[in-house]
Amino acid sequence: MKHSKIHRAVYAVFTAVLFAGLAGCGSGLVDRDIQINLGPTLQADDQSVGTVAVDLVGVNESDYQRWYNYSMTQYFSAGDPLRSDATKKTEDFIPGSSATIVFAKDDPVWQQWQSEGDKYLFVMVQLPGIHQDLPGAQDPRRLILPLPKSSWSDSTNPIIIQIKNSGVVCETPPNS
Repeated sequence: MKHSKIHRAVYAVFTAVLFAGLAGCGSGLVDRDIQINLGPTLQADDQSVGTVAVDLVGVNESDYQRWYNYSMTQYFSAGDPLRSDATKKTEDFIPGSSATIVFAKDDPVWQQWQSEGDKYLFVMVQLPGIHQDLPGAQDPRRLILPLPKSSWSDSTNPIIIQIKNSGVVCETPPNS
């Protein structure tokens, strides 16, 4: 009798582990490059527009509200601790340089985001001009995208993000 209870317990644990492993087979982060394009109105060859800084930040569930509500003006101020401590990829569009930057799917920061359990990609853009701080994607300088692979199609094409004078937009929509 004890022997069959042990077998059932071992079987139950084995089954749970097996199903957990199978459920994780399709998990992971999106496996596509991210192409960031600078809109035509921001591509001035002179210094009138200035540098447009772009941070790609992986954010987990527990930090989501903080990032969602954080002041974009504060974030791009000199020495901001949230920006300094973030696990991020920073790119700068410099006047007269390329209007396209590709963030490769094999960049090491993806592994950091995976290990930190990040579920969201916050695209933080330092647009020229004065902007009102608003929460989440209401602020045109912040775009929030899902990171899980299941949120995107199986396409190998890059995810296209466009930075315009009016804000940052994703031209490759995630799955509904």
